[in-house]
Amino acid sequence: MDYKDKRITKLREYLFNVVDNLVTDTKYQINANMLSNDINNYSLDKLPTASTVEKWVMGLELHKDTFSFRGRFPYSQEAVNNLRNIGFFEDFEYMINYNNKKGIRPEIDGIQSIECLNPGTLNSITSNTAEFDIQIQIKYIVNSKKEEVSL
Repeated sequence: MDYKDKRITKLREYLFNVVDNLVTDTKYQINANMLSNDINNYSLDKLPTASTVEKWVMGLELHKDTFSFRGRFPYSQEAVNNLRNIGFFEDFEYMINYNNKKGIRPEIDGIQSIECLNPGTLNSITSNTAEFDIQIQIKYIVNSKKEEVSL
């Protein structure tokens, strides 16, 4: 299976649309498992969690994937700047929840929901940058009775 068909790739594509609606400077990147030291960039990191939530007799299973969506932003002692950073994550969480309720989700087979598990929180700071993150979870249904597919 090509990387373009992977859930993390489809989630990343979806997040580009979300972030595009929240920022005016569209010169940013969403990386996978890599947050650079440059401001206004993001990383989508898969977290190590059990994926199977439920198994049903008919062969369907409910699965989940949990990700950390991290971002690096300008940081200073100015309250307005730091409120703006937290405000980004409030808007981000609102948009994810709004889209989920409207059925606007990543184009992942069997996807049932996408949600933020926590508000955006400050992870670390340097003299002029701050790293924030928010956890995202997707739930999707798979058919465990389908024939095995070779990777």
